[in-house]
Amino acid sequence: MKQKDIEKRLKNEAEQFVPDPLEKIKTAAWAENLLPNDSDRNLELYCQGNTAVAAKSKRKPFLLFGVITSIIVCFVLILSFTLNTVGNKPLVPTDIHLSAEDVYGMGAVSSVRLLGNNLQTGAIQSFSEVAHATSNYAVADKPEDDAKRQARRFNEYFTALDSFLGEDIISTVTEKNTNVQYSYEDRMTITGKDFNGKTVTYTMYYTETLEKTESADEDEETEKEYRLVGVMVIDGVDYYLEGERSEETEKDETETELKIRAYADKTDKTSYIQMEQEYSAEDGETETEYVYSIFSNGELLEQTAVEFETENKDGKAETEYELEFRSGSTKGKYVVEREVKNSKSEIKVKYEIDGKTGVFHIREITDESGNKKYEYTFSDNEKMVF
Repeated sequence: MKQKDIEKRLKNEAEQFVPDPLEKIKTAAWAENLLPNDSDRNLELYCQGNTAVAAKSKRKPFLLFGVITSIIVCFVLILSFTLNTVGNKPLVPTDIHLSAEDVYGMGAVSSVRLLGNNLQTGAIQSFSEVAHATSNYAVADKPEDDAKRQARRFNEYFTALDSFLGEDIISTVTEKNTNVQYSYEDRMTITGKDFNGKTVTYTMYYTETLEKTESADEDEETEKEYRLVGVMVIDGVDYYLEGERSEETEKDETETELKIRAYADKTDKTSYIQMEQEYSAEDGETETEYVYSIFSNGELLEQTAVEFETENKDGKAETEYELEFRSGSTKGKYVVEREVKNSKSEIKVKYEIDGKTGVFHIREITDESGNKKYEYTFSDNEKMVF
């Protein structure tokens, strides 16, 4: 039976068998002469043997107020029940599941932007310094103090991911590479949105090679492993990339795992930033996370998980993401969403750091030299610029 038919049937049965509380209140009110005289109503009460009408004709005014208040409360309860019955439920954000190409593209862009424009190995080590650095806020007397201490560290990730907020998180177009400057088979154009919602594009040249294939005929199961090598070009700078993709198909089900690494130095494979797509299943629900791992000299310095969600706002699909530091001196979780106020974009960030919660806002500003910066405003109105 369809949900609409079930709701209609419940409504009909409720009208037949559920007592009407409003009618009971009205009956009591007429019995106390607290509602306007109605000859038909008095006759009905008389026929029912109610002799209390004449005996209790005088009551204090506040009793009338109490009855009317009860009627109003009853109306509110009935209205609330009716709205819930017809399925007026709040929208729940849904997880975003990207294609293999989209994950490659987003992983390449965000990992490279985490590296910054410095191709030296020191760029990786700087993340360790940021993660463990302490600012002038020696003691966390207020919730926002922890957020301020982690602001520079958070901003590194926010800057890397600021192209993936808004109505369309990402789109990719892959075609054969015709640029002789790069000796790779394919070219991918990655499109996102900047802080103000304007389109931004990035280019990746790469070759993906099938490395391994395994099949099990009895289970109709096939496993394939691919390897990717390439270059991401951002602001005229080339960044070396490597990646892997595994694909497991069984009957009508396909599961894919992806990872991509960006190197600060092509000759040093021990220091890099890796983004890996991870799946987790619990209580019948599947979630997809994108986990960033920072390695220096083969040692894991920090790991951060990002989970993207989308929901409908004013008829448009808006994307927000939750970022969580999983290692480091202080744990932190942030929910990042875009807002538009007075035709200007602003980012609202709700955070929880070591059990303390709060909110701060981010807006884009231009400094005296014409460079774009991010201004963070905390609940105590203190501002930080990066």
